Parts: sequence; structure tokens; C-alpha cells
Amino acid sequence: MYIHIGDREVISDKKCLGIFNASSLKMSPENSWITGSLGPLVKTVALLEDNTVLGSRVSPFTVIKRTSLDNEKDLVWRRK
Repeated sequence: MYIHIGDREVISDKKCLGIFNASSLKMSPENSWITGSLGPLVKTVALLEDNTVLGSRVSPFTVIKRTSLDNEKDLVWRRK
């Protein structure tokens, strides 16, 4: 399956390691290798197998809803 992350970007769910909230990643200096190339409007970060970092202006919660994950079992974090 594929996940539409916004901004005309579609990624394979088999190659996606994680979908992250950009503002959470920016809180730690250890994540600068991920957040260093992101623009100010990026809300979602998708990290792929080959260390490709893709950013999107769509909310990470919206992107996660677009996946085929079972929201009760497969998510590590989610908005309550």
C-alpha cells in the first residue's frame, strides 16, 4: 500500500520507518540530522528505510489516519 503524506508525495508503507511530528523532533538537538533540512511550515516528517527524510505541511495525525494501521494496536503514540 501507499501513503499520501501531502504536497503530492506518496510513499510505500513497506519502506516507511516512521511518521513523526516535526515539532516534537525539533525539541531535541540529537534530531538535527532529520530536522536540519526542514522548512518552517513542515508539520510531518516521514523517515524511510534509506534514511530519506520527507517533510509535509499536513498534520501527522491526518497522515497516520491515511495508513492501513489498526489504530488500537499498531500506533506507538496518538492524540487523545
